Amino acid sequence: MTTSGTPARIYGEEYKKSERLDFPDLVNHMFSRLLLTPATSVVPAGTKFALHHNGTQNLALAVLGLRDAFLFSGQRYTCEAEELHNALEDFFEAFNWRNPDDGMDRRFHYSVHLLSESQQRTRVKGPGLYLNPPDA
Repeated sequence: MTTSGTPARIYGEEYKKSERLDFPDLVNHMFSRLLLTPATSVVPAGTKFALHHNGTQNLALAVLGLRDAFLFSGQRYTCEAEELHNALEDFFEAFNWRNPDDGMDRRFHYSVHLLSESQQRTRVKGPGLYLNPPDA
């Protein structure tokens, strides 16, 4: 808390540019930015994204197009997979706010899932943006 009693929020570097967007527009904006992500040493060529929005402030990102050889070394993630996961978390944090005194005080919550080849084969939905209306 600050001395005035307001939450001591920490804002990501993209927050100010996106603060006026309502949440569905923010989700669309972030997905558009993800699609512009070039293949780099962190994001392998052929990487695709499926961003799911549940209608409230929760997002789930499924990362597709990854090979098991990139993802795993035995039963653990490779350093490259960890680096990709961390980079995607950093991407979302750039648009977010967080309150170090209250873990639930965030602009939105998210999860990042790097899907194995097996998970990709059994997945019903492919890459894309999936917006669900808020619960009535």
